[in-house]
Amino acid sequence: MIWKTLPFLTLFMLIISGARAQDIQGLLAKINAYHDSRPIEKIHLHLDKTSYTAGETIWFKAYEVVGVENLLSNLSKIMYVDLIDPKDRVISALKIPLTSGLGVGDISLVDTLIEGTYQLRAYSNWMRNDSSSYFFNQNIEISNGRLDNVLTQSGLQGENYSIVLQDLNKNPLADVSVRYQITQGDKSLKRGRVNSDANGRIGIPFREEYGNAKLAINFDNKQQAPIQKVFKLPAAQQQENSVQFFPEGGHLLAGSINKLAIKALRPNGLGIAAKTFIIAPSGDTAAMISTNALGMGSSPLFVDGTQALRAITLFDDGTRVESSLPAITPSGLNIQVNNGNKAKLFAQINLSSDKQDNSDIYFMVQYNGRVYYVSKQAASKNELIFSVAKAELPAGILTISILNSRMQPLIERPVFIAKDEDALPLSVTLSSQSSQPRSKVSVELQAGSGTDTTRYAALSAAVINRSKTDIDSANAGNIHTNLFLAADIKGHIENPSYYFADESHLTDLDNLLLTQAWRKIDWSRLDEKAEPAFLPEQSISISGQARKLGRKAPASGAKITLVSTQNFMDFVDTVATEDGNFVFDELAFADSAKFLITAKDEKGKNNIDIIVSPATTPKIGPNKNEPAVKNDVNSLLLDEILQSKNYFAGLESQGLMEKSIAIEEVVVTATRPRHKASESSANLNGPGNADQVISAEELETCPTLDICLNGRLLGVMFRNGVPYSTRGGGAMQIILDGMYIEGDQLSMISPIDVQSVEVLRNINYTAIYGSYGANGVIVITTKTGRDAIRNYTPKGIITLQPKGYHLNKTFYKPVYEVGSETALNQDLRTTIHWEPNLIADKEGKAAFDFYTADEAGTYLITIEGIDFGGRMVHKTLTLEVKPQ
Repeated sequence: MIWKTLPFLTLFMLIISGARAQDIQGLLAKINAYHDSRPIEKIHLHLDKTSYTAGETIWFKAYEVVGVENLLSNLSKIMYVDLIDPKDRVISALKIPLTSGLGVGDISLVDTLIEGTYQLRAYSNWMRNDSSSYFFNQNIEISNGRLDNVLTQSGLQGENYSIVLQDLNKNPLADVSVRYQITQGDKSLKRGRVNSDANGRIGIPFREEYGNAKLAINFDNKQQAPIQKVFKLPAAQQQENSVQFFPEGGHLLAGSINKLAIKALRPNGLGIAAKTFIIAPSGDTAAMISTNALGMGSSPLFVDGTQALRAITLFDDGTRVESSLPAITPSGLNIQVNNGNKAKLFAQINLSSDKQDNSDIYFMVQYNGRVYYVSKQAASKNELIFSVAKAELPAGILTISILNSRMQPLIERPVFIAKDEDALPLSVTLSSQSSQPRSKVSVELQAGSGTDTTRYAALSAAVINRSKTDIDSANAGNIHTNLFLAADIKGHIENPSYYFADESHLTDLDNLLLTQAWRKIDWSRLDEKAEPAFLPEQSISISGQARKLGRKAPASGAKITLVSTQNFMDFVDTVATEDGNFVFDELAFADSAKFLITAKDEKGKNNIDIIVSPATTPKIGPNKNEPAVKNDVNSLLLDEILQSKNYFAGLESQGLMEKSIAIEEVVVTATRPRHKASESSANLNGPGNADQVISAEELETCPTLDICLNGRLLGVMFRNGVPYSTRGGGAMQIILDGMYIEGDQLSMISPIDVQSVEVLRNINYTAIYGSYGANGVIVITTKTGRDAIRNYTPKGIITLQPKGYHLNKTFYKPVYEVGSETALNQDLRTTIHWEPNLIADKEGKAAFDFYTADEAGTYLITIEGIDFGGRMVHKTLTLEVKPQ
């Protein structure tokens, strides 16, 4: 007997009789209702390239889809993108508006970034109901030649972790005083100080408890700029390869053929080719399993009795290890799946003799509760064969669930369904197969096929000079690998592009699913009626509670008003509920917007406390791509650093980029510090922890504060009385006694009332302020400010700066035609072109053009996208640019 889904996700239920049939109908109704109430959103970011250097911009296009069919999502209208540095801190947090699942954004990389491996993660509020392992998460390497200018070579040497410090010319940095700290999560394991020797080498004692911890070092470079570097420490001094065993179906069943998958790993968590020999109790070889280069393989294995089996694994590097296999169970079921047939998916269920009791065994194919196929057989023999036509199944990772007559899952097995028809056809035509510097290239796209009723598609394109950048396309993945694999599999997927490079790799893909966790339904939650903790966001909202002054009692019926500080005529009113709760929704504003919230009770009095619900963000857990984290990124990307210096110099000469700040050496001769920050400072790093501190003594003769500070603050320039950072060019955040104010309000502050001014420009100090610290922070503490705050609390009014939408920058596109005003004097670009908003029309046509740069080389054109039916495309082609 068979139940299956019809097209357009409609469950087809046969009208049958019998108590057990009613049971399966009830289960199908529950499981599909579970899916419908918890649809799965997935995100892919198309980046312009895979590695960057400080001073550049990360350009991205977001594709958010829902379900295994990968249909563009209308569930969430907001997406979050975080850039996480090597110290596991969010240094850039963006809120991106989505339209039909599509969005664009950019992240400017300031010149104070720590070099190293960063995480770029993206998620929606709805996705937070599930594991963060399913967020979009990609490692990117970021070098720094703007202020850092230091190369490292690191690794274990004997009992020390050794680091060699060099300048960009590879000259050693001798006699440098280096401070270091070893941390494991939030725990500090070791602090110390050491000086580099004549070869620029430092050695830090390594202990077993430091395995997989992080080592941070701090020192000043030749330009006296503060430098910080972070290193991922190895697991242990004596490192060995390992092997893991994964029986298909979860266990080895005695008296049956079992499929056994293995995963061979290096100490850093990456795969290694190996051969494993399974040794029977008699000493004979029961099976031999060879892995691919990624360390994964599988083989059938007949298990005769219940005596333990052992394994001998020989790794490609010449080492070996002996292991015990998982315990053998004498009673139960196992499964063997055959996914090699293009037309059908087969599964064989093996049963021990005590399980052959004629009870019903159900075979179900589902995705997080959306059932696509169900059939049943009686457990009347030792082998049951099930099959399903692949035409009835969607492409992607599905779950085979084997249930008993009581509707309890006994075995679950992931399987990938590949379909050529689910790929979006895309033809690309270049105006020329080769070009010369500063020449125009036109690109025409044709999406879909002649049999499609509609050919609309959303596409994005990036053009880079691959001769100038490190391209880790294998580990970076693409729209296929992210939406088909990474969004449904926990843990690191090494070289994800490998699995879609060739049809012959589908066996390797099956081994990947056997050896790594996958997204599966929590059967215990089928009857759960509770509303999810995180709801889909359709717009920005601000919520909170109004309470009677100084009490916890709600101020029901209070009139709450939200006022924009940019235009006091722009306001929204609402009324608090009986519980005092209020919400302003359907808001849209930029990230820099600031607001006032006022409240009055039913008598028009402002004796009300306003409590705004704080925004929450997901915790930064372990990096799922930790095995691919790299140390010594400046050294690995030295060519990119040197090339970028020439490019940035050209932009600076044209006024298109601010110059990097070189900090000159300062000799301190005073016997005691004069520039001491007020102990009442609201500096989140602690009073005095700043790049520069101005004391009250220096402000005594100033007419106004903005005039007094103009010219005294390093790395700060004033325009119309407003302070701007010379690094990023943006307006700096002013904080007065803990309150965030506008820069043009400096002139209204009396200098004689100021106790101290602290300037925060270094990422070490600004990171704690998140997006507010992107362009630097100036913390002003008045002489009586903290006391005044204690003695006076405003009633019925608060100020706030909630996170708003990211304002996108415009990608600079030079045009080399007579009379053009957008040309570069020296064009040394790496990212030649970025086109995030390509829309194929109803006939599937789209086009764009770009101009080549001054340098010859091989240009890589990458196009990604998705149509309204969920068909995806990832296509690359090259263009040769030859010297004139």
